[in-house]
Formats: sequence, structure tokens, C-alpha cells
Amino acid sequence: MTAAERITVLALVDQQTPKDQSLLSGLVAAGDPGMAEAYREVAAALGLEVPADDELRDVLEADVQQVHQHWRHQ
Repeated sequence: MTAAERITVLALVDQQTPKDQSLLSGLVAAGDPGMAEAYREVAAALGLEVPADDELRDVLEADVQQVHQHWRHQ
């Protein structure tokens, strides 16, 4: 799968994610630091802002916790 295809797939997965919830693609980016740029592109494709590089790791960690918390009760 190419990088562009990965971004397309992740954007499709997160397309229905409500604006007040963390993106599911954050799970992929948190598990693979090389995917941080893909996460950035997915968020941009969805019209969301992404913090600067030095803050991105903290955002991803918080997003992972929020995703786990949300889906644990579904």
C-alpha cells in the first residue's frame, strides 16, 4: 500500500468521527512514529488542526486514551 493509499484509507475510516472525538487513525500514528505525517495529512483532509511536531506526541497519547475510553463503553 502506498503512502497516499494509507492516507486515503485512514481518512475514510475517520470521516464519520465526530469533531469532539479523537481520530481512530491516532491509534496507528501512536503505534508507529513514522505515521505521524500520515496522521497530520488525515487530520488536514478532515479540516482539523494538528499541533506542531513537539506537541504532536502528547496529542497522540491523549487521543489514544480518549479512543480507548470511548470504545470501552460501546
